[in-house]
Amino acid sequence: RFCQVGENLKCPLYPIWVIGSESHTTLLLSCDGSVSEHSPLQRAKAAFDQFDREENGFIPTSDLPRLLEHLNMVTDDEYISFMELRLDPDSTGIILFPAFLEEFFPGVTQEGSLQEKQFPLLHYNGLAQSNEEGRVQLRSGCATVYVEYTNTMEASTAPCPILRVLRTKWPTIEVRWEGTVPSID
Repeated sequence: RFCQVGENLKCPLYPIWVIGSESHTTLLLSCDGSVSEHSPLQRAKAAFDQFDREENGFIPTSDLPRLLEHLNMVTDDEYISFMELRLDPDSTGIILFPAFLEEFFPGVTQEGSLQEKQFPLLHYNGLAQSNEEGRVQLRSGCATVYVEYTNTMEASTAPCPILRVLRTKWPTIEVRWEGTVPSID
């Protein structure tokens, strides 16, 4: 892997996203700053991936001290030895990501956090003809990111273009818009 694109675009410092369409761009934002924060799963995976460069789902046991240091966790020798025994009980010399996740991030599964999340969304489309009543307006809605993933929530089968875009970041999102669904075209 030479380059991975998208993480800073999907989780910007401030929750503001520019959405490009064939003819112009629109703006999506939230007043809830925690929306663009990485989830515990994303933080754990990003740290683990720095030591699992080939994306095999495991790291050498010898990398555990540096991984814990990267996460600002305890790194004294006695604790490291104890954790190596817990995470690699068969002495294979590797630590699997699910074992690491279970030990250091309890309550988080590989599917994500155990709670659904709700947050406000605002959408701005500067083209009058793309808005309800033919005038430019800021549209608001309430987004819910669900824990359960169903096959009806595939991005490619979302009922509207804006939902297809949102599901590239949040696969289980649903949005209740005030009025009609905003257009990104």
